[in-house]
Amino acid sequence: MSGLSQQVEVMAVMGACAPERGRFARDLALRRESVLLPAERIAEDASAVESALGLLGIVHPAPELVIEYPLATGATDVIGSLTQRDDEAEGQTARLRELFCVVDASHLLDDLFRADYVVLEADQRWTARGDLSYVCRAEIIVKQIEYASTVVLVNWSQLAREELLMLTALVAHLSPRADVQCAGETPGSVAESWAHGDVPAAGYTGEETRAGWMCVLNGDFDPGREHDRVSAVRYEQLRPFHPGRLKDLLDQRVEAEEFGRVARSAGFARLATRSHITAQWDHVGQVISLTPATDDDDTGATDELLAIGQELAFIGVDLDPIGLTAALDAAAVTDAELHAGPTLWQEFADPFPGWESVSEN
Repeated sequence: MSGLSQQVEVMAVMGACAPERGRFARDLALRRESVLLPAERIAEDASAVESALGLLGIVHPAPELVIEYPLATGATDVIGSLTQRDDEAEGQTARLRELFCVVDASHLLDDLFRADYVVLEADQRWTARGDLSYVCRAEIIVKQIEYASTVVLVNWSQLAREELLMLTALVAHLSPRADVQCAGETPGSVAESWAHGDVPAAGYTGEETRAGWMCVLNGDFDPGREHDRVSAVRYEQLRPFHPGRLKDLLDQRVEAEEFGRVARSAGFARLATRSHITAQWDHVGQVISLTPATDDDDTGATDELLAIGQELAFIGVDLDPIGLTAALDAAAVTDAELHAGPTLWQEFADPFPGWESVSEN
């Protein structure tokens, strides 16, 4: 062959359970006769992916690479690294064809409500070697599901039929554009559905809005799998939240599952004490974060505001949409507080962590 590199077709495999993830990746690579880059190799060498892409594109007549990523790899990082590439001039191209998320069905719900953090050396996240990085385990899991093109459930035979139906509907609500499949339980059958070119060929572009909460807010939510215990709720409110009342609601009522089990909520919100800033609301199970997204002061005359008030999506099991909506409304500023305006709002107790400037986030 010549020294010109060909486009490498990439099939990414992610998941929180290392044994199941590794088994699926090995079986997939074997059945498709593809080259496998295991997670251990990436953890040891941050440049392993780039090296494999460059070499495979030169030496293989039909280059296809199965990459198994370590636990705390961000799904959006993987998509960005394989779609936002600027190396065509050097002849190196890669296309992310499929992103598999391998999920252990027997304890997925428990995993989504874990509050522990994974501690990593930062070289596993492609940053400065030696630094430590703390990543919420539940956040890793839910975002890998949300951005997957195929969610593969393993160990599902341990569940009762009704529980499995509920769980697959929840996964479909979290990732409505993913294909949700139960992997074969016999040896060697885990990846047989994708053995001979059956993988969808559309691939990723880097512009995906796959997450269920995004689809809810965009008005194109169609999960494909339904269950009477699983639902999604869209919440909109023009008024900003009173930060103290919001914190009490989250800590004392939402976390206590008064309105059902909220597995995921996300979107955009405003706190009265920081009313000029639109915050990114990111909540999984027991962990919630509010981070600054845009500042009204930085918005030009022709720019569109990200959100005027609250635009949130809630996904979970046994949700009470009426009760949840009423409780969120009660956490917003009252008529009297609204009329008093921002001067009064600045006197509200604000228990949420302080923010750096939007430009630094």
